[in-house]
Amino acid sequence: MIQQRQRLLLLIATLLKYPGVGCRDTMKAAQKHHDALAEVQLRLQELAAEFAIEFPYGYPGIATLRKDLETLRKYGIPERRMYRWGYYLGTGAMSSQEFKVALNALFTQAKFQGDPQVRRICDQLSRRLRGLDIESKGELFYPVRQYLNRVIVYTDPEEMASLGKNRNNLFHQLSVVEKAISQGQLIEILRSSDPYKNNRIGAIQVYPLQLIYD
Repeated sequence: MIQQRQRLLLLIATLLKYPGVGCRDTMKAAQKHHDALAEVQLRLQELAAEFAIEFPYGYPGIATLRKDLETLRKYGIPERRMYRWGYYLGTGAMSSQEFKVALNALFTQAKFQGDPQVRRICDQLSRRLRGLDIESKGELFYPVRQYLNRVIVYTDPEEMASLGKNRNNLFHQLSVVEKAISQGQLIEILRSSDPYKNNRIGAIQVYPLQLIYD
C-alpha cells in the first residue's frame, strides 16, 4: 500500500514537473511506434532516484502506470480525455520557461492593448505569483521585447472614465472597421489633433490600414 501511494504521488509530481511528458517528437521520423507512457516511466524513475526512493529495476512497469493513471482519472487528475500530445495536469501545460514567456506577452497585451479583462487577470496573477517572482529574483515579470504593440485608441472603459475620454472612438465601432477592412472600404474619422503638424484636423476619410501607418 505504501509503495502504491509513493507511486501515485511520484506520478503526480512527474506530470507537474514535466508538463507534456510523453509527447511524440514529430521531428523524429523513426518514431513509428510511440508509447507516451515510456517517457513517463523514465521521468518517474528519475524523480524517484532524486528523492532517494528505491524501486526494483524496471519498476513501475508500463501496465502499472496505465492503471495508476486510471486511478488518478477517477479523481479528475488528469481529466477523462485523450492526451495524445503528452500528459499534464489541469491547465499546467507549460514548463517554467514557457510560462514566463507567455506571462510576459500577456502583461504586454494588458499594458499596451488596454484590454480590461486581461488587466484584471494580470493583477490576479501578480498577486498569486508574488512568491515565485521573489524566488526568481524579479525575473518572472521582466518585460519582453516590444515593437508596434501600442493601441491607437483607448480600449479600457475604466481608463477612459478616469481620464475623461468617454467620447466614442474606433473601439466603439469595431464592426464598422472590420467590415471596411474585409471589403477594402474607406471610413471617416474625426481628428482633433495632428502630431505630425500637417494640418490634417477634422473629418477625413482613410483606409483602416492608414490608422496605424499614416
